[in-house]
Amino acid sequence: MRTRLLIVPLAVLVAPLVAPAGAQACDAKAEIEAAFTAQHQHPWRTESASKSDTGMTQSQVFDFAPPDRIYRKVTSGAESVETVGIGKQAWTNATGAWEEMKAELALLVSTHMKTTFAPPRVSVAFKCLGPVDFEGRKLLGYQTEPETVEGKVVARTIYVDPETKLPAFNVVGTVDGKEELMKEAYSYPKDVTIEKPL
Repeated sequence: MRTRLLIVPLAVLVAPLVAPAGAQACDAKAEIEAAFTAQHQHPWRTESASKSDTGMTQSQVFDFAPPDRIYRKVTSGAESVETVGIGKQAWTNATGAWEEMKAELALLVSTHMKTTFAPPRVSVAFKCLGPVDFEGRKLLGYQTEPETVEGKVVARTIYVDPETKLPAFNVVGTVDGKEELMKEAYSYPKDVTIEKPL
């Protein structure tokens, strides 16, 4: 149960639900798919943080440049690993020096890119929350049905900017909002460039 909530890829997320009383009726499936489809039309950045079972926080920064470029930096404690993928090639930097990855590992990176850049298809049921306040912003919210995971009632919530119609956050946390198990923040910098490091 926990694994399904935390690592279901965004490319395979949703199905429509009935809006709760007081919320404007909407088609959750269509609106979320439209938001992520629009995201894929230009470069974007994803920043995430999650906690392991031991309580250690792992942060990740992804830069995506469709159709076939990705940069990733993973930081856990004092250690960081960088990865660049361009087409079928990939490079990594875990020791302060870049090196090209072996073909079988580069294939994993290119497969991840293909999954990320594939047309979004929502397969998990969401409900429309309507306008909500989150992180000091007024956004549109879409939330899965709550599930009990290790004694906690949790759900995934997708937040979309109502002006740009682009995804803003993807959060898995307790329904009362007191604990975030995973949060992805999306931004759209104009200066995303991904080049071969070697």
